[in-house]
This record gives sequence, C-alpha cells and structure tokens, in this order.
Amino acid sequence: METLRETVTVLCYTNCSIKYGPDGVYYEGSTPKKVRFRGNTELSTLLDGLYPIFGLDKQRSKISIFGRLPVVVSPQLFTYVHFPVVNDSTLEIMLEVSSNHPSVKDVELYLEVKSTSDDASPAARSSPLENSGSSLKRQRTQQPKEGVQSSASNPWSLSSLWVDDHELRVGLCFKGRDELKKAVDWCSIRGRQKFVVRETEKDAYTFECIRWKCKWSLRAARMEEHGLVEITEFNSPHTCCPIGSDNFDVEFAAEEIECLIRVQPTLTVAELKDWWFEKFGDVLETSVMQAAKQEVIKKVFGDWDRSFRVLPKLMAAFHSSNGLLVDWQYDLFPDPEFASFRGVFWAFQQSIEGFRHCRPLIIVDIKDLNGKYPMKLMIASGVEADDCHFPLAFAVTTEESSDSWRWFLTEIREKVTQRKGICLISSSHPDILAVINEPGSRWQEPWAYHRFCLDFLCSRFHNVFQDDYLKNLVYEAGSTSQKEEFDSYMNDIKKNNREAQKWLDQFPQNKWAQAHDSGRRYGVMTTDTENVFAIFESVQSLGLPVTANILLLFDEMRLFFNTGLCDSRGRVNRGDMYIKTIMEKLEELMTDSITHVIMPLEKGVFQVSEPLKNDEWVVRLNECTCTCGKFQSKKFPCLHALAVCEKLKINPLQYVDDYYTLERLHKTYAATFSPVPEVSAWPEASGVPTLFPPVILPQPNVSGKSIESLHFSCALS
Repeated sequence: METLRETVTVLCYTNCSIKYGPDGVYYEGSTPKKVRFRGNTELSTLLDGLYPIFGLDKQRSKISIFGRLPVVVSPQLFTYVHFPVVNDSTLEIMLEVSSNHPSVKDVELYLEVKSTSDDASPAARSSPLENSGSSLKRQRTQQPKEGVQSSASNPWSLSSLWVDDHELRVGLCFKGRDELKKAVDWCSIRGRQKFVVRETEKDAYTFECIRWKCKWSLRAARMEEHGLVEITEFNSPHTCCPIGSDNFDVEFAAEEIECLIRVQPTLTVAELKDWWFEKFGDVLETSVMQAAKQEVIKKVFGDWDRSFRVLPKLMAAFHSSNGLLVDWQYDLFPDPEFASFRGVFWAFQQSIEGFRHCRPLIIVDIKDLNGKYPMKLMIASGVEADDCHFPLAFAVTTEESSDSWRWFLTEIREKVTQRKGICLISSSHPDILAVINEPGSRWQEPWAYHRFCLDFLCSRFHNVFQDDYLKNLVYEAGSTSQKEEFDSYMNDIKKNNREAQKWLDQFPQNKWAQAHDSGRRYGVMTTDTENVFAIFESVQSLGLPVTANILLLFDEMRLFFNTGLCDSRGRVNRGDMYIKTIMEKLEELMTDSITHVIMPLEKGVFQVSEPLKNDEWVVRLNECTCTCGKFQSKKFPCLHALAVCEKLKINPLQYVDDYYTLERLHKTYAATFSPVPEVSAWPEASGVPTLFPPVILPQPNVSGKSIESLHFSCALS
C-alpha cells in the first residue's frame, strides 16, 4: 500500500502570471491544483498523468513544465528561481525540494499549455517556451528600429546589468554579448560556480558548466524583432557542488647540439630537447639544455665584429618569417656600401597584436649591456590583464641621448601603436622630458599622458637633498591615492625643508602623484626595471655580441608567449573569468560580513562609513569614483563601492575595466611565432650597407672629410 511518505504533494499552476519579487519568482492569478505523485516518477509518466487531470487532449496540446526551485543564498536564506523541467534529472530535483528544504512544504510547478492544432491562432501558439525553443531559428543581427522600445511589448523580459543571480531566465534580453556575459559572470561568482562560453554561430552563444556532469547551461541569441540578445534556453540550477576557495652535463650537450645551432640557431629549447630524446632516448633537463644553447650561441656568434655584419640578415629572416618591423641607425663610411653600427629598433608583430588587448599603458626603460662595445638596450613594455609586463618593442643603441630617445619613441608611435590616450611611464630623465615636450610630439596630451617613475623621482630628490626622511615622505606622497593624505605629506615636506618643496613644485603633481593621476597609470607607479627586463635576464650578464643577444631574446619571446597562452587558456578552460586580483576583491565582498553603513546622498552618490570609526567615503557609481581614490586609480570597484553594490543588489562587474578579463589575457598571447628558416636561407636585408662595429668619430677628420651621419629606415619588403 502506497504511503504519504512515498508520495510528493505538488501544487500545479495554470493560466497564471510569472512574477518576480524580493524572494524571487512566484506565480499569481490562479488557484493551484494539488496533485500527488510518487517520488521516483519519470517525466513522461508525469506528463501522461497531467493531461487527463487538466482535461487536455494530448494530440492537440503540449504541456511544458517549470518549477519554483529554492536556491540557497545563505544558511538562513534562499531565493526562488524559474527552473525548466525538461528531463528525468530536473524533475527529480523538483520532487526532492521538500526533503532537501524541510521549511518548504509543497513542490510548486508552473504548467505552460500550448496548442499544437493547425487552426490555433498565432496568439494561442505563442508562449515563452515556444520563443525559447524556436528562437535559434529566427534571423538574427537586425537592430531595433529607431524609437522602438522592444521591452514595452514584453515587459517581463526587461534586462540590464542590474540583475541578481535569481533573475536570469528564459526571455531575458541584453544589449549585447558583453552585457550578457557580465551578468552570467556575476551569477557564477556569487554561486561559486564556473562555466565556459563559446559562440556556436554568429550572434548565438552557449554557456555550460565547467564540470561535464553538471546539467547547467544557458543559450542566447540576437533576435531580429528587437535586435537584443535574448536568453532562449536556461537549464538551472547547477547540479554540481560549489567550487571551494599545487646524467648529461652542459659541455657535452653543447658539443652535441652545435651542429644543429649552426644551421638553425632559432631552434627552441623544447625542440632541442625533443631532438635529444630521439637521439639518446633520455630526457635532458630544461635548465641544462638552455645553458648548453647559450654556450653554443656564444661560440658561434662570439666574434663581435662579424656579429654586426650578420645582424641585418637575421633581422631580414625575422621579417620574412614573423613580420618583424625594424629600423636602422648607422654612420656611413666614405664608401656608402659600408657603415658603422649606431642602433637598431625592432618590434614583433605578435607583440603589436597582443598589445591591442593590454591596458593603454607603455613603460620605457634603458639598460647597459655588457660586452666589447658600449651598448644599451631600450625596452618598451605594456601591462597585460594579469599585471605582468608585456614586451612590446626593443632597441639596441650606442648611447642614451635626446636623439636616441626621440628615435625610439617615434618608432613606437609610427610602427607599434597609434592608440590615442596612452599613458607613458618613464624616468624623469632630462633627455626624455626634452623629447616629449617638443612641439608636435605625439606623446603630449591628448594623444598621450606622460607620467614619471616614482622610484626615479625619489632617487633624483635624494641626490639633491641627501635626506632619507624627506625621501620617504616624497614616496608616500606619490603613492597614496587620497588627495587629503597627499596634501598632508606635502605640508610635512614644506615644514621640514622649503627648498625641497620648491624642488618638487617644478614637476606637475599629476606626473608623479597617484592622487592626481585621474587613473591614467592604473596604479603603476614605477618602471620596475627588474620586471621590465625580466625577459632578458637569462642573457644580459653573458656579455654576448648583439646578434647573439637578439637570437636568445627571440627564444625568450617565444617561451614567454607560449607560457602566457597556455596559462591563460588553462584558466579560461577552468571557467575563470577575471584575474586573481579581481576575484580576491569579489571574494572579500562575498565571504566577509559587510559592516559598512550606506547612506544615499543623491542619485548615484552614496556615503559609506563603518560603525565605531570616523572614516567616511563618498562613492559615485556613475563616475566610478570613491574618495579613497582606489576606484578610479585601479579601475575596478574598491571595497566601499563593492559595499554599495551589495547593498543595492546590483552587479559590480559592470564597473570592472575590461582590461582585467582573462578573455583579454588570452588574446594578448594568442599570436604564435613561425619557424625561422635555416641560416643558409636567410635573405639579404635590402638597402642596409655592410655594418661594422661602432666607432668614435674624430673631430675633425684627418683627411678633412667628415663622415656622413645617416638615419636609414628599412621596411625590408
């Protein structure tokens, strides 16, 4: 005999409206019919029983089922979502609601009835479920006509970024793919779940849980009738648990690989290790092979004088295989077929493409190279989503001067990027300042915003005043993001030494102080030479000729891109959406008890304070600012802005700069390097004379003839 313990009481709603309130979805407009089912009922059996109960003809009607499913928000609170029941697994989830949530007495189902007869009117055939099932067949990409409010005819599907996790549902519309993704991002972060997203066809998107056994998925597409991206299918909630918050020495190896390196010096360490395994059946450690290759490069290209003659052909090989952009500086001899080397600038296409996805920020620095001839390496780097320096452009030059900086910065503007509004961070070296302040410079506002390295400024200050205490005050003043603190530090400096304050006054405050930066530098205060030149760290102390240095730097570039691509791909495939810094801030919001008191001041403006403390902050959401200064300097919500978002139950991801997404990080390293031809196939560098080492020009020339100085730009086409 069947007992009540073996059955589930179900309240079935028909001919009613779907509403959304503080507790989530609810059904309004009709009295539900109470029906009992066995707890292990299959969906097909349930449907067969519902048709006669509601007097429906199975041949002329179709029943679609949605459930009012409770989802836990906190141990004492849950909210209800509109949950499609499409198979036995989702039905089982609904029938187990009462046992999983003892406070919920009845299971509530919403029955959507659709006529399948041919004579049914269009109105009778139309339903939200039909829209979700057939929407992928509609034409997409058409924008709504001017003046048409698409949400007016379908008010229940209004959408914006101001949605909480329980509001995602079939029929909800978004302006575009990015707005939809941020809404799903926030729901997943709040639920501690991860997903992957792919564009199945043009303007059609599928989101699936990262765990293959989980049935959670969401599909959306852009619709012709209103031009918006609409959720067409939504299988929720997640059926998975939340994710919670690891023999041969160098000399011998060098002898063995020398024959390979002489023919193809751009073979990677990984390729050399593969060759080694095929030959010896043994795996050589990466560090041993790397050291062995360096020894061979040093031996093969160890002739400094010959290195300059080989360099143009190497650059031509990089151009033909990888689209390298290059520019030369040299001093012509009386015979114009020969010249002495003065400088070479180069940038890989892979870096240029990747920089488009980095922040609008360039850091430049210069470093001495050890070797037979005085050389300096100039590097321009960007900053990618993960806060790492991204190698953008290089130059080797014989001197640091206003001429060399003018050349380097001009080449960056002409060959690498024409982005407007870039922030350039450099030392406050007089030669750099002279170049940037020249009339017509593309490194002046509004084309660019020049900022100083705070470390370099403090070093110059200390050289003048020899006072560690004052130097520390200058550093603290430059580092703080709050204008009140900045003024306090400046007053202390003035009280201690008026001359020190006057010295600082020669530099505009927005050049070196974060509190007055307006967020141009993304909180990056120093050039951080160690990180800028990290890609060159393994070869800079070897004292190699210029050609050998550039060959090994090419190795480092390929390894750098491959590591970045694999790392970002792995994190994207794991369902991560934003970099660690952003996730930690959002985790802080979700896990810590928010003690802030929020008081509205005017539209979009809020006062934030903490009990028992005198500190108060003003958050302006529309302007993405907070008086703490961190919101505008970092370009993602500070703790005070996050507290406001939590209080208003709105999505804080809309205030996170897109440059922090892992999607951008992945695109930064997406370009791959192509194999470089063997040495015998390296092309000649068109238009470049035979180069010899740099010389110190006599003043005047003994023969009465001066050596012509020529700047030669070579397109290598």
